[in-house]
Amino acid sequence: MDSLFLVCAGGFLGASARYLLGKYISSCWKGNFPLGTFLVNICGSFLLGLVVFNPFLIETLSRDMSLGIGVGFLGSFTTFSAFEYETLQLLERGKKTMAFLYVFSSFILGVFAAWITKIINFSNSF
Repeated sequence: MDSLFLVCAGGFLGASARYLLGKYISSCWKGNFPLGTFLVNICGSFLLGLVVFNPFLIETLSRDMSLGIGVGFLGSFTTFSAFEYETLQLLERGKKTMAFLYVFSSFILGVFAAWITKIINFSNSF
């Protein structure tokens, strides 16, 4: 039951954070590129990498808390459906190059953001 509560609470907080951050970025960025979703997904990949690969967090966080952060907060913070929708919008507007760059850079930078946390030497930080 604790896991379910923490996943639900994390989901509420993650979705709220995504909405607010996306709204803020959209108010600052007027370009065609869907920067809000892009930045949220890259940050989410990096943060998930921290939860999964950081030895300090692995030892410190309970399984329930890890689920609340990883599945709940970060699962709802990042959004694949918005990514797909925005890619389709770019294609429908004839912006094929931008759509390709969005898909390619989201994938490459998302994987890189998660991977970079794995290679950071956390043991010297604590």
